Amino acid sequence: MPDALKNDDELSNVLCPHDGTLWMYFTSRPRQEKKLYQALLSQAIPCYLPQVKKTTEYAHRVYSRMVPMFSGYVFASTCPQGFDIVKLNSSLLKVHFLSEAAAAELLHDLKTVRKYEILAKEHKVAVYPPMTPGTAIQVTKGYFKGEYAVVQKMINHETVSIYLSSLQMTLSVELPVDFVERNCQIVNARSRKNKNRS
Repeated sequence: MPDALKNDDELSNVLCPHDGTLWMYFTSRPRQEKKLYQALLSQAIPCYLPQVKKTTEYAHRVYSRMVPMFSGYVFASTCPQGFDIVKLNSSLLKVHFLSEAAAAELLHDLKTVRKYEILAKEHKVAVYPPMTPGTAIQVTKGYFKGEYAVVQKMINHETVSIYLSSLQMTLSVELPVDFVERNCQIVNARSRKNKNRS
């Protein structure tokens, strides 16, 4: 059996309802997702840490590594008395218990995520946070790298139209979505004013 299918079969036995427990999610301390995942596994708790391959280039060399698909999140099927929290404390930030309906919805979503994870082994798959009109962002690649901007609209899943906020006049630019990232800094009032006029 091909490795990808074998791994999928193994996770199919994990991504399912488990008697006496509900699916929920754990938030980890920064960059502690894998440690938290291993701590849950060591307690024989059904858990899932979706991962994707990240490729970076440094000094003309290309490096690849597996990173969490959703930073800070590990998913598990357990109950309030189903784990030893002391063994999780070094990597755990918070446990999020869900209702039965929400747990069922989460499990459904995780099965979809798993399909993307398998797809990512053969194709490039990226996960980006939603960017609605008015979202403050910073351009991280290309000619406008370092500029602060505001999302005007999403063109499609791969392109975003933005307002650049550092120019004397408002400029609307279309960029690949992976050229920008959310920015918590407040953009200047002039940019917001121009956005509201559109």
